[in-house]
Amino acid sequence: MRRVFALVPAHNESQTVAETVRALLALPAEVLVVADCCRDDTAERAREAGATVLVRQGRGDKSRALAMGFRWIKAQAPSDEDIVLLIDADVGSTASEAVHLHEAIAHDVADMAIGVLPPAGRHGGFGLVAGFARWVLQRRTGRRFRTPLSGQRAIRWKLLRQLDALAQGFGVEVGLTIDLTHLGARVQEVDVRMRHRYTGRSWRGFLHRARQGWHVLLASIGLRRVQLWTQD
Repeated sequence: MRRVFALVPAHNESQTVAETVRALLALPAEVLVVADCCRDDTAERAREAGATVLVRQGRGDKSRALAMGFRWIKAQAPSDEDIVLLIDADVGSTASEAVHLHEAIAHDVADMAIGVLPPAGRHGGFGLVAGFARWVLQRRTGRRFRTPLSGQRAIRWKLLRQLDALAQGFGVEVGLTIDLTHLGARVQEVDVRMRHRYTGRSWRGFLHRARQGWHVLLASIGLRRVQLWTQD
């Protein structure tokens, strides 16, 4: 029987992680939360909600949190047909929409399904980083993606296990799309009615997007990769 693993990287997400976990457990899925250098009780909230929890120390880094999660999944002896969901911790109860990502893989429509969320409108930024990421992916894959930075994905395990490294930090999604496309994966974007916390047009939001843009640039040229199957 095919297994579904839901991997949730979480950095200071105590307000939403429990709802996210419960929605994923109901799919059903085996839920793993990686509490990534949290200063709050994210780990405790996730554990109480029913998730398996790993705690990562040091400096927050999404790619390293995902790498830790992938190593845990590998230790569970998954089969090639198993599916891994990547879901952000702040989507809350709308994580239930991940069923549409799962279906794209289960029905053999795609090897990686990328969630397309409703437009952010005035709650988002100006789209500069997304536009840059879109341009990078068009250059590297020959395709134009609507949501190149989406963290909501479903991927076949047999593809993930072929990777040896991940792009750094917030470039991880762009890196996954490039790497898996080059492995021959069928990549499809799927509309989902998920919602998450937007960084908006505050100074903190602009700082976040500046880091994100830098990481996308590094991903585009293959620099500063995080080794996947060895502990950092």
